Amino acid sequence: MEMEKSYYVVSFKPAYGEMVKAGRAEDEPAPERLVVAITQGGFGQDIVDDERQTKERFLEHLFYASGVDLERTPEVFDQYFTLDRVDEFVDLDEET
Repeated sequence: MEMEKSYYVVSFKPAYGEMVKAGRAEDEPAPERLVVAITQGGFGQDIVDDERQTKERFLEHLFYASGVDLERTPEVFDQYFTLDRVDEFVDLDEET
């Protein structure tokens, strides 16, 4: 059974760039947006749960990918990022 994924666009707020500026080289651009995918939860889980889980797991990913260690809570996520659900995801390489 194939699990369905939810897709979100994570946008980086200026506050994040200011926070990590000291550890980044001058010519290294800060990311502005990226797309994340997460397997949807089980029976009875709603979009609020998906968004909360996405925010927490993104902060965990950020730590492992860049060493930025932020508390893994939706409130901290909202301080540095925005999350927008993607209505439709099209994989142009996927066979039709």
